[in-house]
Amino acid sequence: MKIKKLLLVTTLTAASLLTLSACGQAKKVSSAKKTTAAIVKKVNPELYRNFYEIFTGSFADSNGDGEGDLNGVTEHLDYLNTGNPKSTTDLKVQGLWMTPIFASPTYHGYDVTNYEKINPKMGTMADFENLVAQTKKRGIAVILDMPFNHTATNNAWFLKALAGDKKYMAYYNWSDKAKQGYNLASNGKYYESEFDKSMPDLNLSNPDVKAEIAKITQFWLDKGVAGFRLDGMAYYYGTSVDNKTVKFASWLMKTIKSQDKNAYVVGEDYASDVDISTLYGSKIDSLFAFPNALTNNNAPLVNALMYSEGREFAEGQAAWDKEIHGVNPTAIDAPFLTNHDMDRAINFTNTLAESKMAASSYLLLPGNPFIYYGEELGMSGGGIDQNKRLPMQWTANGQDSPKTSICVPGATETATTLGGSVAQQESAPNSLLNWYKKVLRVKAKYPEIASSRVKAVATSKDNLSVMNYGKSLTVVNNFSSTATTTVKLPKAVVGKVMADGLYIDGGQATVVDGKLKMPPYSTVILKK
Repeated sequence: MKIKKLLLVTTLTAASLLTLSACGQAKKVSSAKKTTAAIVKKVNPELYRNFYEIFTGSFADSNGDGEGDLNGVTEHLDYLNTGNPKSTTDLKVQGLWMTPIFASPTYHGYDVTNYEKINPKMGTMADFENLVAQTKKRGIAVILDMPFNHTATNNAWFLKALAGDKKYMAYYNWSDKAKQGYNLASNGKYYESEFDKSMPDLNLSNPDVKAEIAKITQFWLDKGVAGFRLDGMAYYYGTSVDNKTVKFASWLMKTIKSQDKNAYVVGEDYASDVDISTLYGSKIDSLFAFPNALTNNNAPLVNALMYSEGREFAEGQAAWDKEIHGVNPTAIDAPFLTNHDMDRAINFTNTLAESKMAASSYLLLPGNPFIYYGEELGMSGGGIDQNKRLPMQWTANGQDSPKTSICVPGATETATTLGGSVAQQESAPNSLLNWYKKVLRVKAKYPEIASSRVKAVATSKDNLSVMNYGKSLTVVNNFSSTATTTVKLPKAVVGKVMADGLYIDGGQATVVDGKLKMPPYSTVILKK
């Protein structure tokens, strides 16, 4: 869900990472004391996956009513993963994040009327159960988007509160006087609604509300989902992360893990690196890496793509990896380019070659990368929220694609892509879609990429990012779009032998007499 106020996303540096206390004083965050080996042993390998986010109503229309639906998702699962390891046609993703599918009065679904009912525009509970069954056959884990910080105004809980039921009055936060973040209700009181007046905030400190939330997570885990994406965590209490936020998130994590120890939880804290690292103190599995998203003008990845600052990319990523594991030793980073609240990635990468380089660099970072549907096509969209959630482009004639005016009413743009629809790009060997497939197939050969801790290695070439993954693998990116680069491999590099390469503009990397030669816009994997 899009946040109401823009929060500063700070630039990461390798030299030092600071957090700010409530009074604005700086203090160093303690670094991880455990060894890499000890950390890896504690992390559940079942939690590592390549994820794919869909804005459910915009993904695929199975019945021609213009609305994306559950059966449409099911019909296109083979696009994500056929379940056959030898398949050459699928993306090879193993996780699916579905934006809200619950009963809701809006197209986006983040104001929920009933958390245990399927939005009838998207289908039935039987449709969902079939979807989950089909994903499991393909090795795809489904996680559901949970907006727990607020409900819809027509949620039964809020309606009972307005009617004067004291139990349900206590489900929400009220004021007798007007104040920031509150709106006037029909009962003459003001209710907290930080996002929008149609979204009254829940009182997450209320034991009855907690019991409702525990019931909801258990309900969907029983339906076969593999976990949850938690919406707007910075807004659980007010508009920023504080001790109450971490305490509630800790309770929620303990609750979900007690219901299913293998459940995976990723949280949204659309904020600074300080807030995100603080929230890792809840022992949540993952938090989205907003400091490195394309919308952050100072992000190491942005500078790498714009100015060939490869060294900065490696140092920033290694610093972030150290930071989050210093707070939570079992943290799993969640890198991404953009999501449903952000202008599309193509607005920042512009060209096919740059889009491919962005994909190579972030998909091969440690943790669980999240691909936003259509990103692999170079889909367009920006400005108002509806434009960021335009229909998936399956074919040139629009077959199976939802209708813009229905799935995202109010959109002012028509989706374009960098190379055509899915069908068109599948038949074009050099398409962006086929590049995503290639990168993820290379990654599949090296499971340590996902689970290892990383360290940056400095070289004499600033356009190169060099990162050691554990003790046996090194990933090197050449962020220069024009320069073939030769560098003597430093002693600190753990990988010495060429294992794999990804070449956007042709050529091939070599390692001869300890010197690595890389063509422009390329990525290599070196093994011990």
